[in-house]
Amino acid sequence: MTGIEWADFSGNQWIGCTRVAAVAGALSGCDICYAASYAEQRLGMAWGPAAPRRFVTGFGPRMARLNRLAAATGLGFSVFTLSLGDWADTDVEPAWRGRLIETIEACASLNWLLLTHRPQLAKRLLPASWRTTPPANVWPGVTIDHALHAFRWGKHADYWGHTGRAWISAEPLVGRLSGERFDGLAGIVIGGASGTRDAAFAFDSRSVLDAVDAYGEERVFFKQHGAFLDGRHVGNKKAAGRLLGARTYDNTPWPRHRAALAAARSAASPE
Repeated sequence: MTGIEWADFSGNQWIGCTRVAAVAGALSGCDICYAASYAEQRLGMAWGPAAPRRFVTGFGPRMARLNRLAAATGLGFSVFTLSLGDWADTDVEPAWRGRLIETIEACASLNWLLLTHRPQLAKRLLPASWRTTPPANVWPGVTIDHALHAFRWGKHADYWGHTGRAWISAEPLVGRLSGERFDGLAGIVIGGASGTRDAAFAFDSRSVLDAVDAYGEERVFFKQHGAFLDGRHVGNKKAAGRLLGARTYDNTPWPRHRAALAAARSAASPE
C-alpha cells in the first residue's frame, strides 16, 4: 500500500516535473514539493523544465498485476498517479503519456486517481474520446492549494464536470477556501504542509470544517495537519497527526480497500 491514506496504491509512469508558480498574492505548494525533494535527495534527479524525466519501465506490468488481483477479488483498488509528477506535464515525452493512457484503459478494474496543477491542458493532451466518454474508472483531480488558485476548478470542471467524479486536492492548503463555490464537486482532500518550517504554510484547521459545511462531510477527507499544529511547528506530520476534535474525516467518493489490504498483509507475514 501507499502511505498516502486517501488511496490504496500509488504509481508513476515517469518521475519528474516542473513547479507551477503561484499567482500574485498566493503561495504554491510546488515551492515545497515533497516529490521534488524526494527526487533530488533520494534519486539524485534534477527538477524543472530542463531536467530530464525518468521513465519507469515497471509501472505497466505492476499495474497489470494489480488489475488482475482487483478483478479476481472484486476490489477496485484506487491508484494515485502520478505521485512523483504531473500527468499534464508538457515537458514529458508524448509517447510516455500515451503509455500511461494505454495502461489506464487496459486496467479497467482499478480506480485511477489522476491529479494535475494544469487542468487547462486536458483537452490538448488527452485522447479525443475522453472529452465525451472518459473511462468510467478515472477520477480526475485538480490541485487548489490557495483561494487565489480556485479559478482552476472552472477549467477542470469544463472538461470533467459531466462525469460527476471531479475532485480537489487542497494539499498543502494555505489559508482557507471558505466562500469558494465548486459546483459538481465529488470530493475534496485537505491537508497541511509537511517538510517545511516556513510558518506561512501553517495549516488552518478551520478549513476542514469549512469544507464539511460547504460540501458535506461525505465529500471530505482530512489527510493531516502537517508540520504545524495550531500554528506551532511540531517537527513532522506524524507528530501533528490527523485528528480534528478527537475524530478523523475519512471520506472519498472512490472506493478504498486499505483495511482488507492490511489484513491480507498481516495474514501473509510470518509470526
